[in-house]
Amino acid sequence: MAISPKVIQLIDRALNPLIQSGCQIDQIKMVCAAGMELVEQGSVQTGFGTLRVEPSNFMPRGRSYLIENRYRGFTWVR
Repeated sequence: MAISPKVIQLIDRALNPLIQSGCQIDQIKMVCAAGMELVEQGSVQTGFGTLRVEPSNFMPRGRSYLIENRYRGFTWVR
């Protein structure tokens, strides 16, 4: 199933400050609630490139965050 363009827009908006601060897309992951469609796909194509998506049993449905591997960047996707 295709990801909604509105969802991609929300992700891009959250990614922008991380990319502008020097984080690279291949070092960023999005953490979502386990069992969501994005998690099952494993990645999502954004305006900045391919973003990894990983599950968390501690995230409530409808919430997600972006984090850079070296913990230099963090933001909620809203």
